[in-house]
Amino acid sequence: MRKFSFSLLFAIMLLGMFAAAASAATTMNPGQKGTSITNANETGKGVDDATDGSEHDNVVKALSGQNVHTSYQNNTNSCASCHQTHTAKGDSLLFADDVYNTCTACHDGTLGFANVFASGETAKMTGAGTFGGTHGASQHQANDSMKISAAPGGNHTEGSKTSGTGWGENFNCASCHAPHGSYSDRLLAYNPNGIASMPASQGGMQLENVTVYDQTAGQTIAEALAGKTDAVVLLRSTDANSVVTVAQYNKGTSGYTKSEAPWLYGYDNRTDGKSYWSRLMENDTTVAAYGSTSGVYFDYEHAQAYSTSPAGATALGKATKGFLARPVVVKMEKNGHEINQAAYFSGSTVAKMGVSEQKLKDLGYKVSADGKVTDIGVAMSKFCAACHTDYLTASGTKSTHFEAENAAYRHSTNSDSYTCVRCHYGHGTDAYIMKDSLGNTIKSLVDSGAKTDSEALNYMQDNNASSALKKFTNMSVCWACHNSSHAESIKNTERSADHPNGMPSGY
Repeated sequence: MRKFSFSLLFAIMLLGMFAAAASAATTMNPGQKGTSITNANETGKGVDDATDGSEHDNVVKALSGQNVHTSYQNNTNSCASCHQTHTAKGDSLLFADDVYNTCTACHDGTLGFANVFASGETAKMTGAGTFGGTHGASQHQANDSMKISAAPGGNHTEGSKTSGTGWGENFNCASCHAPHGSYSDRLLAYNPNGIASMPASQGGMQLENVTVYDQTAGQTIAEALAGKTDAVVLLRSTDANSVVTVAQYNKGTSGYTKSEAPWLYGYDNRTDGKSYWSRLMENDTTVAAYGSTSGVYFDYEHAQAYSTSPAGATALGKATKGFLARPVVVKMEKNGHEINQAAYFSGSTVAKMGVSEQKLKDLGYKVSADGKVTDIGVAMSKFCAACHTDYLTASGTKSTHFEAENAAYRHSTNSDSYTCVRCHYGHGTDAYIMKDSLGNTIKSLVDSGAKTDSEALNYMQDNNASSALKKFTNMSVCWACHNSSHAESIKNTERSADHPNGMPSGY
């Protein structure tokens, strides 16, 4: 009897175990062995909702003292500010479904600065205007809704003479800004629309077939390069330890100076399947590029390459020419997060630019004997011209950068006197941040009692719904500037009396 009872009990236990297993099998995901459908750890919960009460709402992403966009530390946690390793919604593991939504998740004012949707007087604090205008508004459509080729004055065909560029790509925040870091202020892209890596013969910035010269024993750099007319040259020198260095030198009025301007890293597939933007070559064969040759180190930041082994020295010793892609670099005079826009067209100083005089010269700026820096506005115009190609020109010049049918006389944009940013905002504009030809805004007109709110809005609102990112309403940008002898007998005499040298600082 006892033996039967034990047998019965054992059978009941086995039946219970099988039943439990069958029950568990019904809750298993057949594609995941041993994993319950129920997300026990609730990973990903609340990734887009900070109000659902989950424990993940208050996750600290960027650590104190670390930058979100550049200069990462080796213990960084800043990557998670934009990327999600397993729960991303967008390409490139972006936590939002596209670049625009990822960027604007923070740059909507929640960070305390760089609010791209700011309105009213605060919109011009960043120096870029606003994406949030509502009255006579005009903005760059940086939300992937159009192609880069739609840029006025650009290449509408997306075809000829554009190998290696991005004319056919969608236009978004990353078309103008480099989220992981940049040589420019405001994280402006170092290779907008591929212009930096395009050969100079196609309108880009890459120097082609730059000759590599030997520095023989006992010769100075100037002696080795005597009689050479290259604006930028490469020089190979050998020290006592047989370490070969190839560096970039610029020819100036007082001889040759080692460049402090960086080279650009990257490659395309135009010729040999891995054609680097910046590389050293023997005839048509690459002998040194980033990671391409053992014992050669490419220091793009300091515009040089050097050997780290005898084999590397031999490789560099074969170089006879180089291809150098120089990044687009735009420096600004800043005070904290504020941009001194007047410096674009009235000049700045080396001290205020925060970059060495030699580096500024290497980057294409002009520096006078008293430390005054010019071509600040020109650098910005060149950046804009990466897409608005035919708009960078001297006054009255017929520009034919791409195709003959695009030829037209353009307004001058290649001097600090007249640049893109003197008349236009980068992001967008509306009536509340526009000025009239005397520099009045809606706020100043209301504060002075000259007009009521509604009167000032009606007065300042642009008649053209597409106001082309203008800083001045309607065509008053013309009247604001043409108060000098250039306007001859008909000019803005009221403005001229107050500002005889043209548009005042800050406008």
